[in-house]
Amino acid sequence: MSINTKKERQSPYYVCPVCKQSLTPATNGLCCQRDGVEYPVKNGIPDFVTDDLTKSASVVLQSVDKLDDLAEIYEGPSYYGVLDMANAELGLPSIEEGAKTIAEMVDAKGGVGLDVACGTGYATRPLAQKMRLVYGVDVSMGMLEKATEYARDKGVENICFARSGADRLPFPDEVFDGVTCVGALHLFPDAAEALKEMARVVKKGRRLAALTIVKQDLSVLKEWSELISERMAASNFIGEGALGGKHLFDVEELDTYLTQAGFKGFAYDIYGFYILFHAEKG
Repeated sequence: MSINTKKERQSPYYVCPVCKQSLTPATNGLCCQRDGVEYPVKNGIPDFVTDDLTKSASVVLQSVDKLDDLAEIYEGPSYYGVLDMANAELGLPSIEEGAKTIAEMVDAKGGVGLDVACGTGYATRPLAQKMRLVYGVDVSMGMLEKATEYARDKGVENICFARSGADRLPFPDEVFDGVTCVGALHLFPDAAEALKEMARVVKKGRRLAALTIVKQDLSVLKEWSELISERMAASNFIGEGALGGKHLFDVEELDTYLTQAGFKGFAYDIYGFYILFHAEKG
């Protein structure tokens, strides 16, 4: 199996994100015959985002071009390296540890998985080591192109990437054996709606596993942010630019959102301002 081959792009896992009807192959992409919409495929990556994100009310979505630029350094020493330095100084889990923990929490060995807001695929690849096939979605085409490159370079062949928002996933109901979302839920314009979409596409009895930010220890978050600002040359990426608009959750708030989405069995561990949690589709 190769990454995003023609056969995979025509997989029944992709549907129209609006009407949820099957898609048919078109000259330059995938077509929804019901709505008359053609979703282009660029470098093997289907693009299901049709809105002009620069007009979004979300600071993050408005700045998606900055995320495209950030992809070039995302997993390198000038970005992830600095984040891990700050995590280590404050006794927080490293990015690699968090990604591996999330993959373990999904608990769906050999199944089909989904990584929402996958970025460059740092958490998608560990998930793919445990599952038969994994889909990764993100709003940044630059991140997805880099994710495809990294997966190819590392010989990971069971991942398909697609451009999509978290609130309108291009998949049918109850198709995944596990869903992950690492370091992004606090950036979504509507986290409650995104969680409902994740619940829609995961099978009953299967898990969502995620990492996000909570208000538990704001002093640690402040110290972490100061460390990053001091030591990262590209610190504008975590300020009022591409990663502005963070939402800090209360634990009770997350529990409410998950319950409303149809999840149960909310379980979590908190490390400073990070929360790693999982819940099961009811």
